[in-house]
Amino acid sequence: MAKIVIGQVSRIVILLCGVFSSLNASAAIDGEITPIGGPKMYYINLGNADINSNRVGASYLYNFNLGSTYAANFACSTSFSDQPIYYSATASLLQGGNSPGYLKLNDYMDVKVEIDIRGRYAGATPTVPFSNLSNEAYQNSCTPPSARSVFDFGTGGSGKVTFMITKPIINGINLRGAEVAKVYGRLGNKTTAMGSSPMSIINITSAVFTVPDKCIINGGTPISVNFGNIPGTGSLLDGSKYTQSVPIPVKCEGGSFSTGSLNIRLGIKQPDTASFNSDYLGTTGTVDRSNLGIMIKDSGGNLVAANKFYDIPGFANNQGSWNLTAAPIAKTGTDVVEGDFQASATVVVEFQ
Repeated sequence: MAKIVIGQVSRIVILLCGVFSSLNASAAIDGEITPIGGPKMYYINLGNADINSNRVGASYLYNFNLGSTYAANFACSTSFSDQPIYYSATASLLQGGNSPGYLKLNDYMDVKVEIDIRGRYAGATPTVPFSNLSNEAYQNSCTPPSARSVFDFGTGGSGKVTFMITKPIINGINLRGAEVAKVYGRLGNKTTAMGSSPMSIINITSAVFTVPDKCIINGGTPISVNFGNIPGTGSLLDGSKYTQSVPIPVKCEGGSFSTGSLNIRLGIKQPDTASFNSDYLGTTGTVDRSNLGIMIKDSGGNLVAANKFYDIPGFANNQGSWNLTAAPIAKTGTDVVEGDFQASATVVVEFQ
């Protein structure tokens, strides 16, 4: 049986992966603070949150206080006495383009990270990234050649995380594994550069955002298209023969949709497109199917390329049908080996 299955989107899931690279050992600079046993890893689990306003610019603040402290060594080649600690923090995300102080988290949200500096820092909690901020606690000393150990550092373990919507979200977002900042420290002498070893690394391990806006595709059930038995002659598989209808009914409601009609756009998402043309859906089977794709067209006969969004005519009251067709297409000059083939894709919705 040869068929294509297009699944319903009940939630847009965005997976953030990070790679923790090894920190190469190097000689400590004068006054550098090096955590014992490596950087303290702080993990912020924000749990589930409902987004009441799904408009661009809406923001959501979360305070975090993870409570645990860590031990670190002062490295000194000269004597320090009654000195503050200077802190710097680097951002692990790119600078956001919507508001000052925000970093780009994904296509739907920017994030601002503020970190409490332990001590007597006078002023607002600094926003990452920042450089050479004193904790104004003039109580630290270090006498060479022995390094001093301190056992109650906590900088990086508390602060604020603010999420700001940059694009309306459909159904929800699931965040996992986003490293957001590294914190560095040094004793005395503000003009000296920071060392290469962070004291703490701050990660967002989990956050699930749900919104009242909801789009249901095909009543929540998968769409299955069966091409039946077709010949393997490549010249006959040209994207126009053996065509099957693919109606995709969509109904959006709640949240932003309750205020009136919005511009709804749809796309067919598939990461593994046809090897010979990325506009076509790729296929799999018990034998090599790299020379076979599925061409999608709209009701006017226009190509609907994979992984692109399209305005859909005929929608009213935030609902309507995207009437497509699907047909097999072979790589030019090749025939298709006998046997089953499959293709799957996801219908994705965006709106403004």
